[in-house]
Amino acid sequence: MLVKIVSIMLENTYTTDDLIERIGLMRKYYGVKLFTEGNTATLADVVASECEPHTLTAVEQWEERFAESDVQSIVVYEALDTVQEELAGIPSVTLYVPVRFDAEQVESFGAWFRENVQPNMLLSLRIDPRATGGCGFVWNDVYHDFSLHYYLDKERDAVTELVNEQVHG
Repeated sequence: MLVKIVSIMLENTYTTDDLIERIGLMRKYYGVKLFTEGNTATLADVVASECEPHTLTAVEQWEERFAESDVQSIVVYEALDTVQEELAGIPSVTLYVPVRFDAEQVESFGAWFRENVQPNMLLSLRIDPRATGGCGFVWNDVYHDFSLHYYLDKERDAVTELVNEQVHG
């Protein structure tokens, strides 16, 4: 059952930060739903004020998929701590980017990594202004730098020579 729950969560979640936030929202919602007598609050009623609309839509999709898959709310609630503990076992890549990207762009990155690197992987996004003109990433404990800064440093002599030729004719 845990594998099914994690699989549903990863269908629309691409970063470790998003997964942790969404697990917290679900924990709060199921706490209200399961342990408040006579409560008929919806997921939106409980958590909408605590998250972006994109995040709310994602957790609503989780709730729908759990229902479609016949996973009971109490089972999901009881599995949430275990899911969070299992994060360490989910393959991840740390991606250093120069600016913050919107949710759609992050999903695009996540989908690309899952298609081209490893299914069900999660991204850990970090903002690093030195990654301007590219990015850097850590995969299997190795840092790979594809920033403009890296390539300019790597080809410093050739760039200096080219600039000198242009300036001095």
